Parts: sequence; structure tokens; C-alpha cells
Amino acid sequence: MERRRELAEQVANDHARGALSRREAIRRLGVLGIGGAAATGLADVLQPAPAVAAAPAPGLHDEREIQGNILQAFGGQYQAFVFVTFGNKRTEARAWLAGAAGRVDTTGDVVAARAGSGIAAGTSLMGLGLTATGLVTLHPEVAAELARFEAFWLGPLGNRLDDAGRLTTTPTLLGDVGASHPAKWLIGGPGRPPVDALLTLAAEDEATLRRRVAQERQAVTQAGLAVLSVDGEDEQWGATLRNADGKRTEHFGFVDGLTQPGVRGVHGATDTTAIAAGEFLLGFAGERRPMALGQRPSAADWMWGGSFQVFRRLRQDVAGWWAKMDQLSGADGTPEEVAARAMGRKLDGTPLASGGEGFTFEDDPHGRKTPLYAHIRKMNPRHDEVFRDRSHRILRRGIPYGPAMDRGRPDDADRGMLFNAYMAGIEDQFEFLQRRWANDPKVTSETLSKFGKKGATSDGFDPVIGDGPDVAAKRLGKDAVKGVPQLAFGGFVTTTGSVYAFTPTRAALRLLSTDSSL
Repeated sequence: MERRRELAEQVANDHARGALSRREAIRRLGVLGIGGAAATGLADVLQPAPAVAAAPAPGLHDEREIQGNILQAFGGQYQAFVFVTFGNKRTEARAWLAGAAGRVDTTGDVVAARAGSGIAAGTSLMGLGLTATGLVTLHPEVAAELARFEAFWLGPLGNRLDDAGRLTTTPTLLGDVGASHPAKWLIGGPGRPPVDALLTLAAEDEATLRRRVAQERQAVTQAGLAVLSVDGEDEQWGATLRNADGKRTEHFGFVDGLTQPGVRGVHGATDTTAIAAGEFLLGFAGERRPMALGQRPSAADWMWGGSFQVFRRLRQDVAGWWAKMDQLSGADGTPEEVAARAMGRKLDGTPLASGGEGFTFEDDPHGRKTPLYAHIRKMNPRHDEVFRDRSHRILRRGIPYGPAMDRGRPDDADRGMLFNAYMAGIEDQFEFLQRRWANDPKVTSETLSKFGKKGATSDGFDPVIGDGPDVAAKRLGKDAVKGVPQLAFGGFVTTTGSVYAFTPTRAALRLLSTDSSL
């Protein structure tokens, strides 16, 4: 009887805050054995709370609402990621979010803070993403609205269906097996408290960022919530690497962050190469999509102006990478030249393709200049009429972590990339790139062949983020790896953590912190 009373009160309270209609509340009370006048009376006593109208979708020029780091990158020499778990404490989580929403930086804040060459001295920037579990803890009634976005709703560990309709998991689809198995993850793995909120913080100097991180950690714990540790630390730190010319690089040594997509209508990006804002923000028009790609789910009003965020902690085997480049050098050129073919760029960022940064691969269908398996060709084929690549672009905001390696003194220290990207659809943007392009050994050649550009062969896996030969053979079968060039295998990047989050507008964050129905 006591349990039935608790469930009845829960149904009535859900009705009171607008999560259930009167009819649905009465139906659920009937299931509990409370029918007739008793059910009607209980549902009527607790009238639904008046809904607060969602703020209208912000325009691209309304820089006070869209969170920073989406349209305008934080940058900064240092960044930190703080992972918060709510522990099913709705009241405490809402109280914390009410304060945090006011400390989140928007596009306008980022523009102001980066008026010079970087973030102003003594200034830090913060973004806030909420996972599906975090959003449902705050407002259970949004579950149906979130479930439309399958990858986000199910998360990096979710059960999914493969192309044949067989039950599998997100990690298996993305190649997170073997050394990348979620059981080995440092954040977001099974058997750990869920990540409910993800804070992204940035500053130009470490001392400023450490002070800000300490303040945000204190706000979390004072609200009765908890910060999840990463490899024994309270947060995950990243720091910019630079080469001798002062350019930003990643741990393999390549200049990084080149050719980010421009967003049409943002900061003067109006040319034909700019991508429609709806590819990165919900509620805006996206690129024209053929019927075969289908349409993305419609977003609830409170989600407009927000963006999905994918965080991945990726460990790089730098020593192993350069050992392979050394092994394949000789008749095929120096280790640096071999590495350039794997990447599609030289170490200094110069593309192997001709035409400067406006290059395409249309004059190179056989991959003689830029191999079909080269990382930059896999991730961005630059031929929308054939690959529909404009609908698969993402805004990359990652930063390296760990110490740089001296190639003359190789070691196995923990180092890599904190992949952080924003998009309007996880399935057909991040997951598509990882699953369909990086880890499909025939996608480039077969797609070109459909348009009469090249005879279908096996072009290989992405040498940077794709599968190694053993994992590829296990996942796809031994036939899938036959004929693949040695250089066209990856295996040098290991996933050690993953989080799918949603970054709402500042107005939506404030609404989520209240008890008003969305």
C-alpha cells in the first residue's frame, strides 16, 4: 500500500508540473487501482503548473544566447573539461544549473574576450553541455523529445542496430573494441556514475584556468553534486602544442585546425563554401539533402539554437606511428613523406593536392597526389555532388593533452587529443565520419565508381583514426582487409573516454533550471 501511495503521488505531481495530461494521469492512477472519483479528484487537486513559454530561437546575430565555442571557438593555450554527475538529485541539479547558466559564455562573450590575438589576460571562458541522463534528471518530460535523436538519447554505450538490422552497440559500430573497449575508458564507461553535465573551460594561462576550475568544482560540490575524476584527476586538462614556427600542432606533429568550415551568415561568411548554420545549430536551415539521406528529427522549441557536442578522449601512440613511418620509408621516401601521404598534408600543413587551401580532389580520382585513404580525404572528400560532404561537416574544437614526445627518444607516456566537436546530428555527422568514412575500406573508390569516376577497389582505412589490421579483420572479416596497402591501416589512436552532450542556449539553460514545464 505504501509503495502504491508513493507511485500515485508521483503521477499526481508529474501532472501538477505539466509532464502528464489530466487524461494520462487518470489512466496511470487507474493502473495503480485508484479509479473513479478518487483518481479524478487527485488529478484535479494538483492542477498543472503554468508553462513558461520557451524563448524564441535566437538569430545568428544574437550573440547573447548561443553558447560560445560553437560558432566562435574558445581557443586558449589551456583548456579543462569537468565532468559532473547529478546522482538523481533534481532539486540540487536545478539549483546548480541556475547559477552555472549565468556563468556560461556566449558567442558575444567569446568575441569580446578574444578582441586581441587570444583570450584576454586573467579571463576564462566556459561552456556547458548536458547529456541525456542529465536533461532527464532536470526535466523528465523532455525524454520523448530527446528520444528522436537516437545516438544522443542512447549515448556512447547504447544498444543500436547495424545495417542488417542486428542488435549491436554504439562502440562496436564506431570501432571502439579491443584496446578501445568501453570497459577500459577513463570517463563515460560502464559501471561508472553517468556524466550528466560537461563543462568546457579555457584560458591563455594555466594559473587563471586553475582558479576558474577550482571555483566551478566548488560550485558543484556545494550544490550537493559530484565531480567525476579522470585517471585520478578532478578534471581533464589539455594544452596547445606548437611547432618551431609557432603553429598549433597535434602529437603526431602535423599542423592542426586547418580548413574549419565557415558558417554561412556568421562573421561575414557568405561565400559558397560556407556551410548552412543548420548543420551545426538546431532550429536553423541546413544544407539541401537528397531524399536518400532522409531528414533529421525536428527539435523542440527549447532546443533551438543549441548544438550536440561530442567529446572523445583519444590516446595517440606517437612512438608506434613514427616507427611505422620509418618502416615504410626508403624507396617510398622519407618517414615524413610517408606520413604526409597518410595524412594528405605535409607536417607544416601544406596539402599534397594542388590549388592551395581551396583545393579539391576532382582532378585526382585515382589518388596519385592524395591517396584515397589519406585522412583529410576520408574526412572531407570535397566533392559534394558525389559525397554530400557538406551535410557531414563538424565544428572541431579539440586540444591535445599530455607531454610532447621527442622522436629521438620515444616513450609510451599518455598523450593524445581531447576531441571536442559540435554538430546538429550525431548520427550523420560525427558517427558517419567515423563509421562510414574512416572505417569503411571501400567508401571512396566505390562512391566515385557510382559516378563513373573510378573502378571500384579497396582504398583502405583512415591511417590516422581508422582501424588497425587486426581490429578491422575481426570487425569486418578477413576479406575486408585483403589488398589494403600497409599505410592504409590505423590502429594508433585508442578511445579512452566518450561523452555525448547537448549545449542549449543560455535562455534554455535558465529554463531548464526551473520547475516550469518545457
